Amino acid sequence: MFIAAVAICLLLFAALAAADLLVSNINSDELSNMGVEKKP
Repeated sequence: MFIAAVAICLLLFAALAAADLLVSNINSDELSNMGVEKKP
């Protein structure tokens, strides 16, 4: 049961990380389309 809980937490964390990467990529693409570049 404990292993299942850990697996679910890891899956949620991975999903949040992937969503954050997608959002940052979309935002940078939109900024570059508007002629604004985000400095790293």
